[in-house]
Amino acid sequence: MNAMVKAEVMDWTKYNIDGWLEQFGAWCETARMKGGDLPDGLHVNQIYWLIREADKTPRNSKSYIKCEISDFEADQVQELLRGIFKSDAVDYAAKYAVMCLVKHKVENRSHKAVGALTDQGETQARMMINCGRHFIHACDNRLKIG
Repeated sequence: MNAMVKAEVMDWTKYNIDGWLEQFGAWCETARMKGGDLPDGLHVNQIYWLIREADKTPRNSKSYIKCEISDFEADQVQELLRGIFKSDAVDYAAKYAVMCLVKHKVENRSHKAVGALTDQGETQARMMINCGRHFIHACDNRLKIG
């Protein structure tokens, strides 16, 4: 029996760099919240997730970003980041800048929090985050900055 396989194609124009990273962070959060290991299948995280998904009230808070990407798209973003962090051709400073961008967009941390985590000031953290954006754009010009 021949199974027809539909090859998915990534549409990088759907979001800019910040949007993809924010969506990837939201995807990671939903994947983490849906997990659990209790045998009955009802876990606190799953219940919380179901309540949050059922609540259709608009969110004004920046801390909540609704996941709107598929598992395939999340895998593509993860591969992009993994390629940068695992590459021997990428300079340490570039990896550091991308790591700051990931802390800001994927982990949803403020500039000040990124600065505190990376032992630098808020202004320096802002500059490193911006450098990370530009580095990702230079690696793959299908990803837009703004």
